Amino acid sequence: MGGSFGKILLVIAVFSIAWFGWRWFQRWDKERRQLAERREAADSVRRRRDQDQPVEVEELSKCRICGAFVAAGARACERSGCPYPR
Repeated sequence: MGGSFGKILLVIAVFSIAWFGWRWFQRWDKERRQLAERREAADSVRRRRDQDQPVEVEELSKCRICGAFVAAGARACERSGCPYPR
């Protein structure tokens, strides 16, 4: 009778380990999916916010010395006679 009692305890132990392992896995998987959903939602908000922002455009003008297009507040190039301030 002692052998059958040990087998019953072993079956209960294996079942308990499997049950609690399965519950732990389900909880871990749920947290992982929730984290992925939060990241996706944050990325979506960030993309929408970036699309709503107006893009700053600066007017360029052609340098009469070197022919390059430069911004109004550009610094002088290395060429002599550059019309932009240093």
